[in-house]
Amino acid sequence: MLQRLNDAFAAGQKVTGADANFYLHEASEATMMGRGLGYDAAHAAAIEKYGVSPFSLYHPEVIQANPGLFNNAWRNYWNLPTKP
Repeated sequence: MLQRLNDAFAAGQKVTGADANFYLHEASEATMMGRGLGYDAAHAAAIEKYGVSPFSLYHPEVIQANPGLFNNAWRNYWNLPTKP
């Protein structure tokens, strides 16, 4: 995810979709944790703040490139082929 963001920023491209969701979520989560909120609370608050699905934080390419990290719920969200 960070590489996707770095590449977009380096190319002067607008960050949208899952990449923007991830960036905004992580920035908000880090800010809240820096102010003393625990990870779980900050994570939930960041999702609520932007009103997005947790599944929308990772681009489908990231899910496909890291099959061991994401279960079929993630694949179903993005209409990707599921694993047996």
